[in-house]
Amino acid sequence: MLRYQPRIPPAVAERIRQLPPDLKRGVREAIRAIADEPSSGERLERELDGCLKYKVRRFRIVYRIDRAAKIVQVLAVGHRRTIYEEVAELVRRQ
Repeated sequence: MLRYQPRIPPAVAERIRQLPPDLKRGVREAIRAIADEPSSGERLERELDGCLKYKVRRFRIVYRIDRAAKIVQVLAVGHRRTIYEEVAELVRRQ
């Protein structure tokens, strides 16, 4: 049983669906691992403070933990080259 409930916004779920099958499988396994142990990711700094990243080959899953509600909010999934700019923009808009 998962310790935390993963929350994946529709846009992120669609991006995961479009990945190649082997990478998609890796991302889904990683999300299950994060739900079991949310602090397993690496903390991010500066404008992404409060977020964590989890590596899946050259892709990253960026997420936040809501310990009170036992939720892992997946903010984005993407290639390491562009993911941090995407999430920074998302955080600025919130």
